[in-house]
Amino acid sequence: VPVNQLIMVKLAMNTALYQQGVATSRMVSTVFDGIARHTPEGHAFVAEAREHGFREAVRQRDEPFGDHGRTTSGV
Repeated sequence: VPVNQLIMVKLAMNTALYQQGVATSRMVSTVFDGIARHTPEGHAFVAEAREHGFREAVRQRDEPFGDHGRTTSGV
């Protein structure tokens, strides 16, 4: 693919994303992440990760919802 076409496609895609409010979404996500880290659940997750390791903490957090990442898709 010619480089000039890649540049134009990237510009078109980025323009569409920016029109959808990507910057605002990123800002709100940063605020929510900061808030979530300082809740009782956030502190409990950090304590669990320190005691049992990050992978185990994530497994325990996600398992009640069905961790689809533990199986292969077969694709």
